[in-house]
Amino acid sequence: MSVFAWATFVICTVAVIFHYMTVGDTSFLLYAIPGLILLLAIPLILSWMSRKTFLQASEEYGPQARLYKIGKINLGMTGSAVKVSGTVRKISFKWLNRPHFQVEDETAKIRVIMFTSPMEEIKAEDKVEVLGMVMKNLFDRKTPAISAVSIKKID
Repeated sequence: MSVFAWATFVICTVAVIFHYMTVGDTSFLLYAIPGLILLLAIPLILSWMSRKTFLQASEEYGPQARLYKIGKINLGMTGSAVKVSGTVRKISFKWLNRPHFQVEDETAKIRVIMFTSPMEEIKAEDKVEVLGMVMKNLFDRKTPAISAVSIKKID
């Protein structure tokens, strides 16, 4: 779950406790407690569904994706399934549960964007293999990025 989902849950829990302590109305809890449970359950279910979909996409696109050096990837390849290997140099937006990785090999570096957390903990300086689709970089429309369906550590 993202930081925002946890913060929402904590704020709402504090509000429920405060309301109950000041008013003392137990019938309010019949609606508040299931609401708090849903505030936890919905993001967890959506995250699980997202990971399941990404796993299916990985199985579907994995066999047809070619391994490329990062320096060979260009905007003309937009929409193509690719694999790249390299070292993670920087991680951002992890707290949003939408991590962006800067992956570098001996030829270049590229932004790798995930729309869910990876299956395993990825840290800076980890050697990884990325499977995804080439797209325009969200932050620099003149350079390519990879919308990843899987990122895993390699030796």
